Amino acid sequence: MRKSIFFLLASLAAVGCGRPQAVVERTDVYTRVGDIGLLVDAIEITVANPASLRGLTSADFDITGNAAGGYIDVKTGQAPAEYEEDGIVPFISTDGKRIRLEPIPFNYDGMMKGWTERVPWELRCSADSALTVTAATATERHIAVLDDCITGSFTYAGLTREYMLHLPKDADGNFIPNVPLMVWQIGGGEYDKDLMTVATANRCLVSLATAGVPCAALVFAIANPNYSYSASLDPEKIKLVDRNNALQMAFIDTLIADGKVDGSRLFCAGASSGGGCTMRFMMQFPDRFKAAIPCCPMDPIVPIHQVQEKYKGQFAKDLVKAFQGKVYKWNGTDMALSPIDTKAFVALPMYFVHASSDQTCKIASSYSYIEARKALGATQDQLRVYSDEDMAAYGLPVMLAHFSWVPLLDDYSDGSVMRWMIDQF
Repeated sequence: MRKSIFFLLASLAAVGCGRPQAVVERTDVYTRVGDIGLLVDAIEITVANPASLRGLTSADFDITGNAAGGYIDVKTGQAPAEYEEDGIVPFISTDGKRIRLEPIPFNYDGMMKGWTERVPWELRCSADSALTVTAATATERHIAVLDDCITGSFTYAGLTREYMLHLPKDADGNFIPNVPLMVWQIGGGEYDKDLMTVATANRCLVSLATAGVPCAALVFAIANPNYSYSASLDPEKIKLVDRNNALQMAFIDTLIADGKVDGSRLFCAGASSGGGCTMRFMMQFPDRFKAAIPCCPMDPIVPIHQVQEKYKGQFAKDLVKAFQGKVYKWNGTDMALSPIDTKAFVALPMYFVHASSDQTCKIASSYSYIEARKALGATQDQLRVYSDEDMAAYGLPVMLAHFSWVPLLDDYSDGSVMRWMIDQF
């Protein structure tokens, strides 16, 4: 008894004001997928002794290492600095056992230090050190939308790939049947990475759901090295690109057969290497999709990037020939060359997206794709070009102008590319 009293007094003295030290049962960090990685929206601490939370206010808490999620501060043009004001708003549950702290959203990976290092964030409580929370010590991390997604693996055409699928639900929490589907083709930076890295690299899976649009979203983890520039010169690489797409189409067919997705409302989008894969996907299955959004597309059809045109218009001329050529399709035994349905391909509406200063996948690719398709009879193609100012508004400096998928997936205003897609539902 004497020992218990001693520890009780020590605990009271440690925090002052008669408040006992918290006995923390668990800590939960609530995040969402941002433009660049995860953003922390809230931190929740559950204690065994409600008395330890009484009287705590915003002034008792401070977060270090918290900064905005982009690569530059949209106001200063410099690397994001630690917030001067955390904006913490604490809420204590009715049973008094949980305190939820909602700060200004900050990068889950911490504050940038140079281009490669991060300073981890830490939540501290001046009134009670037991209420300290970091990403490393948190009991569980939650990710909005993604936590509710379906994950699994699918085998087809001699490949097995992992996938993550978002299916919208109604107000009662039931899956809505026969919804539109957007399948996202990942960029080269996500090739040969784990599924969660793929799902959190950008807002491809959460964009529509966050905007309140009842549309399914699908992404596959492509477990092979990025095919890189001028892959069109390597038949084996192109066969693999088409094989991955064949697998995705086969999986989509299962969703249609199960009544989860409406087969007449299929859309495809992708960025960088994924933009190039989007083009090949549409060349393989042009009659299956309603529209496509190739974003800063690479060149798995003819060499464009890191090569020079021999004469003005050569890229477009080469593409005209390629669009009337062949692609690989699965014949039940192997990937075999099959003629492109060029008429269906050029009839398929496409909205190209590119940043004017993109040096990774130069805008020449989008111009050439559009010119070639127009020469073959396409009449519905459009192009959205983002200026340096447009990109800076999303915290992206000129050196990261390649990231045009950020404004693409963020903008649902009238006249935006995503609104264009939704209007076709």
